[in-house]
Amino acid sequence: MVSRFRFIKLIRKLLQFKHQDMIKTKWLIYTVIIGLMPFFIRTFISIFDKTATLEYWINETDFIGLGLVLNLSNINELEDKEFEDRIWKTKNIGLSVVYIVLFSSILAIVTYSDFKHNTDINKWTVKICAILLSFVSFFFSYSIYNRLNSIR
Repeated sequence: MVSRFRFIKLIRKLLQFKHQDMIKTKWLIYTVIIGLMPFFIRTFISIFDKTATLEYWINETDFIGLGLVLNLSNINELEDKEFEDRIWKTKNIGLSVVYIVLFSSILAIVTYSDFKHNTDINKWTVKICAILLSFVSFFFSYSIYNRLNSIR
């Protein structure tokens, strides 16, 4: 009887999620994985395409999309909530807007160079900038959701 009680207690504990844990889980599923969908789809295509190159597989527009999704979710999460530290909220929304402007600028450069077939633009540098900026946005977004976990 005691072991059955422990088993039921263990199952209940496993099925219960703390609200804080759900915030990060939802962020990971709804934001990060959805933001990475173009990359996952391109990876799936690259597996079956014999002519796919590394340049095709690691495409800057996929990382630009991830960065835009991350920063838009930051603004969405922070905008409608009240915080004691309003300066923190304003700074993070402002920084997310700056990141959105940077990602949009890189997207404009990529689109322009593809449209004009312009060889004056160093695509490798643009690709590295997009990837690095998306990693920075990932850690920035993670820090926001980590702080939201500690507040709630």
